[in-house]
Amino acid sequence: MGEMQNTENLVAGLKGALRSLVRPVAVITAEHEGVRYAMAATAFCEVSMNPPSMLVCINRGNATYAAVKEGANIGLNLLADSQEEVSRRCGGGATQDAKFEVGDWLIEEGMPPRLADGCATMVLRPVQLVDQGTHAVVIGEVVDVQFQADLAPLAFHDGGYFFPLAQAALQMVAQARKLGKAEDMIDGYMMMDLMRAFYWFDEGLQASLKQRGWQAITRSQSMMFANIALGIQRPADLARNLGVTRQAVSKMLQEMSEQDLVVIEPDPADKRAQLVRFSEKSARLRADALEILGQLEDQLGTAIGKRALDSMRGALEKDWGVARVL
Repeated sequence: MGEMQNTENLVAGLKGALRSLVRPVAVITAEHEGVRYAMAATAFCEVSMNPPSMLVCINRGNATYAAVKEGANIGLNLLADSQEEVSRRCGGGATQDAKFEVGDWLIEEGMPPRLADGCATMVLRPVQLVDQGTHAVVIGEVVDVQFQADLAPLAFHDGGYFFPLAQAALQMVAQARKLGKAEDMIDGYMMMDLMRAFYWFDEGLQASLKQRGWQAITRSQSMMFANIALGIQRPADLARNLGVTRQAVSKMLQEMSEQDLVVIEPDPADKRAQLVRFSEKSARLRADALEILGQLEDQLGTAIGKRALDSMRGALEKDWGVARVL
């Protein structure tokens, strides 16, 4: 075996490994002495079915942990794919009361807050707390479960939420598995082929940008850049194209602005509106990205042949008309 890695390298490696996973998103809630608490989380899983038990990992510096340590029951709320703003609100920055202003929350005295419009809600009675470093592993017995089978889950990957195309593809795969036709998804569905092609380009782009010293760009940010490059500048239009709420786009643009990736300016044609454009920094990033994409196309042409590449581009550039199933 090679030399043991130092702690700093281990932490960086572990974060990188975990970012490669696709995780469902939940909001952990609690109520103690009349105060309601909420925090977003992805570290949770089942422990046992006899008795039915779950575990959640909570940062011991979070106010929710203090309530749980005092014996409060835990609400484990699994978010639906339309509830990105609920996750962002509970992820930090908002006051405890403000966290419950988004979403259809069921508030009952003595019970943890529960989302009526999420994929599922569970109430856990803590039976064991194990401290490890900055966090605590809380094991709780499930005392109540409610779920809605027709909702798709909110998913988190590589520092960002899945964009709608990925969600649709996952739903197609899930439906195929439900019908016992999962193998049919390998061939015959062009949408899956396009998804694989997109990820091939995006992963190559991300790796090359990292090699050039650029900060990590999430797929959500990458999709935002793509829309801005196409001339989409109004946040409302960006939200519609990305299939997310205006609040979610506003939050994402604020974060990108703080990272000096975009500039948000008043719309001269409408004082109530705003326009988004590339910052000087992101303009340089975009120039590198375009150069990398050109190199990736050359690589693809070498792999499949220039004639096949030109044919593929020609087919994709054609006007497909409006998608309509009769």
